[in-house]
Amino acid sequence: MVQEAPRRVPARSDFWRPQDQILNDLIEKCIEQAHRRKWESGDLAAFYGGGLILMVLAVIIAVGTGNPPLALAVVVVLGAVGLMYTGLNTPPPTVDPLRILEVLGGPGNLPAGYLVYAGAWRAGLREYLADVSDRQLAVAARLCREHPGSVADLIRLVVAAEHHVNEHAYARSVSDVEVLRFAHKVTLEWAERAPIPMLQSS
Repeated sequence: MVQEAPRRVPARSDFWRPQDQILNDLIEKCIEQAHRRKWESGDLAAFYGGGLILMVLAVIIAVGTGNPPLALAVVVVLGAVGLMYTGLNTPPPTVDPLRILEVLGGPGNLPAGYLVYAGAWRAGLREYLADVSDRQLAVAARLCREHPGSVADLIRLVVAAEHHVNEHAYARSVSDVEVLRFAHKVTLEWAERAPIPMLQSS
């Protein structure tokens, strides 16, 4: 079975990317902290579990042999070997991508422009958009700069636009341009009523 390649970050023809440095830095920090927390939680669990086993073993050896220094030496050697084995053979901890941006409400809560930001895709946007079709993603990428809502809002709009155009196509195939045209019209109407300014590059 051929494994599908991971979906790439969509690119706009004008190569625009969001320029909100504060939010960009926050996304990177969330990614870093998510991986650090996962490593630390895994390391601590293994450390405490191994330490407890070695303590019990030391007591058993000391009582059984009547030689505490021997018990200590055996425990130290076993501990060193165990740490080395764990370090070489423990797989990297897996991080749930959809929880990386939990502090921001999840990847779908990012401003629509972050649909084309690579950092957002490393922070769970790829997984969030797993069920979005290639056409829907392509149309959304063309609208993301001017859309005043979130990524989730933009995707919902594109899906609704595609459904609307298909309903009025009278059994003929629908082009991306038709979906884009309708979604763009709705986006402009929405942007006029939006309480916040549209995301623009600086």
